[in-house]
Amino acid sequence: MNQELANQLFEVGAFMLFLDAPPNLEFGIDYNAWGIGPLFKGVKLIPPGLHFIYFSTTSKEGIQGIRTGFFHFFESKEILVREWNPEIEDLRDETDLDPDQVERLRSNIREFDRNMGPYPLDPPIYFQRWKKLTGYITPGLIRRILPNNGKVSHLPDKSSDESNIRDKRLGKEIEREEGMEFTHFDLRKSFPKGASGDEITRYSLDKSWLVKDLLDRAYHNDYKVLLGEMQLSFVCLLMAQNFSGFNQWKQLVQLLCSCPQLMEEKPDMFVEFMDVLEFQLDECPDDFFRDILSENNFTGVMLKTLQHNIPGSEPKLVSRYTKLKRFIVKKFEWDMPEEEEEDEDDAPVIVEMEYD
Repeated sequence: MNQELANQLFEVGAFMLFLDAPPNLEFGIDYNAWGIGPLFKGVKLIPPGLHFIYFSTTSKEGIQGIRTGFFHFFESKEILVREWNPEIEDLRDETDLDPDQVERLRSNIREFDRNMGPYPLDPPIYFQRWKKLTGYITPGLIRRILPNNGKVSHLPDKSSDESNIRDKRLGKEIEREEGMEFTHFDLRKSFPKGASGDEITRYSLDKSWLVKDLLDRAYHNDYKVLLGEMQLSFVCLLMAQNFSGFNQWKQLVQLLCSCPQLMEEKPDMFVEFMDVLEFQLDECPDDFFRDILSENNFTGVMLKTLQHNIPGSEPKLVSRYTKLKRFIVKKFEWDMPEEEEEDEDDAPVIVEMEYD
């Protein structure tokens, strides 16, 4: 870090004090992780804003444990205090600590300076990437979706078990136990209550009504907050290997690819959606595409759906989609076939159903 930048952060940078850190711990913040030593006491000169702090223990045999972490919006010059709890191998929040002790620690933060590592800003590209990856996430979104002080845990991939789970209520309870409160919606019920048969057919093909309903109910009619949840769910997957985050991210991507009417009404929203999506895919390791995104041909279906729904009357959407498609083909060395005329066997079948 150059001296000018260090001086700037000295005036506004935040601190995270990490007490009683155990040996053989991997500690990370945003894109950077280290194996820490016995003298480690935390991180200083943290740029104000959103950060993800995470850690995992390593056994004597060198086997790394499950990664756990939390999101936190750091205010300028804030001093966040955390203490290791060896009984549960997790951090104690400030609410679990003696408030007088916390204040003494904050007052004497300079005593820990030599044992605190500076936030890594050299090279600055990693911080720039982090800001781009999380730029739509708001403090309110973190509080609503991660009410346990921003905490997010690793949730093992339960895909092999889900085929045996017939009770959807149980699946929802499992997610709630993990402290995840992602916005709930059902892609199969994308029409208003009491809709006519024609409306059910129309809104089942065009999910615009569902997006508008979600914007009104959950996002304060601000599509940037919706994109923030898309970013948060992706970071939960990328940084914490959280399966609930992956599931929500896929749902949101599928939803936003499926609303041609809203694309005409809010083209800027979908330009920004494709900006977010392209950057997320660019952050994925190559094997991530093969192992996760290619499952059930998710990306191929997503792109085909998006291409089919983009209105030809919106040239900036057509142009942005073309750029996205070229990026995916190049990054993942994927030979995507051109869109063909829809075969009758592939045409959607609309079945009228009764819902409670």
